[in-house]
Amino acid sequence: MKLLLCAGMLVSVMMGYNGSVESIGEIEVVNLWGTWSEMGYAHGRLLGPDLMQLYEGYFLELAGGTGNVEMLRSVYGSYFTVPDEFRSYAAGIISGAADTVSLYSNVYGRDLDTLDIYITSSVPDLSAMVDMPGLGCSSVSAWGGATAGDPLLQGEPAVSRNLDYFVDSGETILGMSRLFVFDPHQGHSWVSVSFPGFMGSLSGMNEEGVNATLNMGNYQGTSQTSPSFVPICMAITLGLSREDFDGSGSHDIQDLKSATTVWNRANSYDIHITVPTGLAAGMDPAVVTEVNNHLGHAFREAFHEPSTDSCSIILTNHHRVLYSPVPCYRYQMLLDSLAADPAVTAERLWGFMEAVGYTPVPGNGGTLQTMTFLPQQRAVGLAFASSGVSAAGKDPQWIQWNDLYPNHDPQGIQPGSDPQGFRILQNPAGPSVRIAVEGPVTASVHDLSGRRLDAEFTQVSPGILSADISALPGGIYVISVSGTGSGTGLALFVHL
Repeated sequence: MKLLLCAGMLVSVMMGYNGSVESIGEIEVVNLWGTWSEMGYAHGRLLGPDLMQLYEGYFLELAGGTGNVEMLRSVYGSYFTVPDEFRSYAAGIISGAADTVSLYSNVYGRDLDTLDIYITSSVPDLSAMVDMPGLGCSSVSAWGGATAGDPLLQGEPAVSRNLDYFVDSGETILGMSRLFVFDPHQGHSWVSVSFPGFMGSLSGMNEEGVNATLNMGNYQGTSQTSPSFVPICMAITLGLSREDFDGSGSHDIQDLKSATTVWNRANSYDIHITVPTGLAAGMDPAVVTEVNNHLGHAFREAFHEPSTDSCSIILTNHHRVLYSPVPCYRYQMLLDSLAADPAVTAERLWGFMEAVGYTPVPGNGGTLQTMTFLPQQRAVGLAFASSGVSAAGKDPQWIQWNDLYPNHDPQGIQPGSDPQGFRILQNPAGPSVRIAVEGPVTASVHDLSGRRLDAEFTQVSPGILSADISALPGGIYVISVSGTGSGTGLALFVHL
């Protein structure tokens, strides 16, 4: 949306700004909707400053300096293919960010561009080319007999997951985690736990309850460069977002198995896939795709680990079917716990992650994100790390699907006129803003990213509400009104 202020009058032109930001507890939620280009534009527009900070700080240190970054840029086009959806999305990110911040980087001596978005979104793939430290992860899924005793799960599957990732020396990455909520013009809606400027899903679930989380594998490196690589996080996202990825006529666990294996891969990965029982296609509702550049892929199921109950899978960072397993203290700790007691609850799943999580260490790594996905219930428990505190050491913020969707007003913001029965009495406004309404309503003030601000409306006379905005900086804001009267809608005002 482009906004112009001329002689005290507000003139507005819609520019496809399809995004907003809200908070659920400590979790910052980024809502995106529309075409891939529109969602990308909103991503960049909302998170442009964070994107620049991460690229100039975090990614620079992760990649090992500007020389490595430029090397990755130079080889990317020779070996990688970016699907059309993400080409549109990346172009949108750059366009949206350019409308928020300068894209010129003093660190790199140039403007950031779509190629920078491509390589930052391909960290799991490019870590085979440069030594990127701290890329770990752990996950546990359980279902059937293992979860039958939990009143919440009642035999349905659930999966918990730690994202163990590099922490830069300045701790730029801490505080950057976001829950992205996508409602695309076509295909499935999905959520992704990620970072500003990152395309693709490290951890995600769609509206059908199909869930996938990515761990790095232990047989890394690249020996087969043809055909070209599709970044693994983009492949996972296409499996989640497309209506029927494998063309079978239905959306189920097979779509993610296909999406994670159909393309050549640049590195070594283990992808934990979990679905509602009804989408398991006659198999267990959880499986691990083991895939690397050297041998291809294999699928790991519960029966491959005879030491545990047949209704659970443990995953850390090593293949167990594609190659013979190697010792891992996290895997052994989780295995010993499940062997001693195979009964699993949602609470115990979080406890597993707390047991194997670790505190962020600047210049090294830490557990940045901890989550539990409940595919049948379409719910996620989520926590993000902060300085000196592991995500796994925090209590989860539980978020239901209907807390997130619909993630936007179907009519969108219609600026330039007041909604019927609701009008702003002075515009520009300040130090307070007053509105006239019809019927019992509630009203709130938001910034242009959709974030609700601390400016409470109170009734000052019949049909008149007022909010103190003196603490807000000058700018353009949105008033949202809802209730049982006719005064419902959205309107823009200028605060002088």
